[in-house]
Amino acid sequence: MKGKKIPMKLRTKINALILLNLLFVLILFIFTLSIIMVHREYDETGANALAVAKTVADLPEIVQAYKKPNPSSIIEPIAENIRKKTGAQFIVVSNMKLVRYSHPDPSEIGKHMVGDDDKIVLNGKGSITQATGTLGLSIRGKYPVFDTLHHQIGIVSVGYLVQDIWKKLTYLILEIIGIGSIALIVGLIGAFLLSGHIKKQIFNLEPHEIAFLTQQQAAILESIREGIIAVDTNGTITTFNREAKNLLPNELGEPLGKAVTSILPNSRLKEVIDEGISHYDQPMIIGSSLVVVNRIPVKLNGLVIGAVASFRDKLHLDQLNQRLADIGQYVDTLRSQRHEFMNKLHLISGLIQMKEYDLVKELIENVHNEQQKILDFFLAKVRDPAIVGVLIGKMHRAKEIGIQLSITAESCIKEQCPHRETVLTILGNAIENAIEAIKTMDYEALSPPTITVHIKDDDGQLYIEVSDTGPGIDPKLGDQLFEDGKTTKGEGRGFGLALVSRLVSRLQGNIYMISSPNGAALQVSLPKTEG
Repeated sequence: MKGKKIPMKLRTKINALILLNLLFVLILFIFTLSIIMVHREYDETGANALAVAKTVADLPEIVQAYKKPNPSSIIEPIAENIRKKTGAQFIVVSNMKLVRYSHPDPSEIGKHMVGDDDKIVLNGKGSITQATGTLGLSIRGKYPVFDTLHHQIGIVSVGYLVQDIWKKLTYLILEIIGIGSIALIVGLIGAFLLSGHIKKQIFNLEPHEIAFLTQQQAAILESIREGIIAVDTNGTITTFNREAKNLLPNELGEPLGKAVTSILPNSRLKEVIDEGISHYDQPMIIGSSLVVVNRIPVKLNGLVIGAVASFRDKLHLDQLNQRLADIGQYVDTLRSQRHEFMNKLHLISGLIQMKEYDLVKELIENVHNEQQKILDFFLAKVRDPAIVGVLIGKMHRAKEIGIQLSITAESCIKEQCPHRETVLTILGNAIENAIEAIKTMDYEALSPPTITVHIKDDDGQLYIEVSDTGPGIDPKLGDQLFEDGKTTKGEGRGFGLALVSRLVSRLQGNIYMISSPNGAALQVSLPKTEG
């Protein structure tokens, strides 16, 4: 359409943004470095000028020359020789009336010094100043000349022209700009490669194209007459449409985010994910309905990342077949083509659904609210952030495998837990051992399997107890429980409790293991201060 604005491509935006960022950083870096170099050069030049002035003022020949009838005849050669060796623009020696005894321009000898920056040095102190003299704007180092009785008899002024300093700085800044330009080119190459990689990851689609496809697949999901359920590799339902929910029993509630096995135990989607093989037109019972199911693995770069199932009430299909029986093979052909087409659409929908950021955001918010309640409880009882972190992490791990990890209401830790690193090691090993012990049992025998943690800081002692409802400790281990490599878990295991025992012993604490067929409890007491 004429006059329609063409949106900027994503790759162009990425390249432009990185270019602007690089330019901004380089300009800021060069500007800052230039300022630092200028200040440092000025400071070093002033300090050098003052050092040369002090050296000249302390020369015995200079001091003795003040007593001669013509001091300039002695001072001038000495000052000029030093000036040439040090690279100074001028070395001017004068008496207390500021009458010059030396100057690079012989015609200036005998005249008064200019610049009006001699007040400090006339009071017997060295100074670094910046003033304009007969040779131009310069940085000057001035130092008083004292006789043998430490009476001030004159001053020495050493100067470097500012324009010479800037010539030197200009070359340095140009070198920095050259190096920065090389960095900019390298950055642009990196930006080009990065933008290309990002485009490849999103199948060379533009953001507005992705938004369109997302809206399109949502409309497709709701418009078709087949139920659709998509799951990830864990078998968790990530999307479904209205038809699918209508076929599910109402008592199952909202299916989103639940394991497909808890909604449809005989869905066989986990089998499709594990084997990567599609199932077409398979019968299946959902509630009181007989449906026809297609199950297709969703693949990305050859790896299965989920599965999609489409199903439709077989009663509806039978009714359709009955009404269209008069056209026989034609109907079968159309149906076959339709299913093939729909399967492709379902595969596209599944792929796009894996990028459904709104649903992801909703899930994150739900998880955040749940976790915030847990975090508030911990922060009220257990204030040490490291202890809170390890407990919350273990709670997540236990929850994933169906184990309830709880902290007793009596637990209490201040903001700084005594022996924090040791406590973290004890909690980590004890909870992990409890989880592994429970995992070896038949979950149906537990209602539910639990791990309980008690940790309290009072009466000069730190108490820690981790108990579980597992099978207990194997009696074969006996007193060797806390020895290296003693375990029933297999080769390369059995070092956790040995490490804990050594840490507790090092702190002169006590450690006990209480075991029965109904579970085990690790009890540790530590002195709050090391003995």
